Amino acid sequence: MARKIRVLHILPSIRGYGAERQIVELLTRLPSPDIDVALLTIYEPDPEQRTGLPFPVFHAGRRGRKDLLFIGRLISAILRFNPDIVHTHTHVGKYWGRLAACIARSAFIVHTEHNPCDVRRTHLERVADWALIYATSKVVTFFPEQGASLREVEHLPQKKLAIIPNGLALPETRSADRAASRKLLGVPPGRFAILVVGRMEFQKNQSLALRALASMREELRKQVLMYFAGSGEDENLLRGLARALDVEERVRFLGYRNDVPKLLEGADLVLMTSWFEGMPLALLEAMIAGVPIVSTPWTGARNMLGDGRFGFLSADYEAGRVAAEIDRALSHPSARAQVAQHAQEHVYEKYGIGRMVDAHRALYTQLSKVAS
Repeated sequence: MARKIRVLHILPSIRGYGAERQIVELLTRLPSPDIDVALLTIYEPDPEQRTGLPFPVFHAGRRGRKDLLFIGRLISAILRFNPDIVHTHTHVGKYWGRLAACIARSAFIVHTEHNPCDVRRTHLERVADWALIYATSKVVTFFPEQGASLREVEHLPQKKLAIIPNGLALPETRSADRAASRKLLGVPPGRFAILVVGRMEFQKNQSLALRALASMREELRKQVLMYFAGSGEDENLLRGLARALDVEERVRFLGYRNDVPKLLEGADLVLMTSWFEGMPLALLEAMIAGVPIVSTPWTGARNMLGDGRFGFLSADYEAGRVAAEIDRALSHPSARAQVAQHAQEHVYEKYGIGRMVDAHRALYTQLSKVAS
């Protein structure tokens, strides 16, 4: 019997946010007669986070940003599992994970670039990118538009690029209770609910959502309530901006929520104002729920939203342009419903978790054949 391909994924933690949640979903389904998987986290996970996971979880026990000794523990964990392939994720994986895999002399290194168009890099990081790309077998991202950007910015050879969209476990049937979800949000009758989902930080650019709200024509603005589901370092800034723009009475800050799919059922629109993204789960969940999307044109948005077929896409990051797209969506119910229906059909056709699993298995099998 042929030896199984051993794949070790590296994540900062398994708290359940964004990429971390996605990779846990992937690893739950990835094992097969040909593939064994395990997860190595930088920080020690809470015991309840590990409970029920059907794959081994190791950790490097990093105690904070000043704890650089974790790199030795990271290398030791890689050597103990003895993987054929090390697959890294996020900023920590991109640098420390790939470096540790190089020192451990891993046969193949794969890195998924979850924010492929974030150009904020220090000089040291640019040097590290240049050096580590030679040791990296494949770089995964989600859309061709993002792959083209990676090739230009990081001088990534085409042969090292792999395009694998994210996927979710798609419900076979939906029993949405819109009335209960609107009550959960606190939406009064006759009001439009705009939901903004995400951590409150630079990348998500939620100040643009508030400026767009302030830029709406007054008649529409009086019908709108904007709900922010998330928390983070920019929350106080956003609260202050809502007051300064005189839209505070039209804004609700919900804090961190773990029931976003339920909140989506009560929304009339999902607004994403990010500077850059990979393939945001919030938009996939909106598509599943049949909720129309308005988004800024981050690199990959045109691919994900089908050049406007699956969502309303602002031409740029100017508040008036974003407000105009919101107006277009809310003022034309039939167009809004059609876009949402097309998006829902598209997500069920293209973005199931099974497609993502199959693509990763094919990638690992391809790499293992190179070694044989």
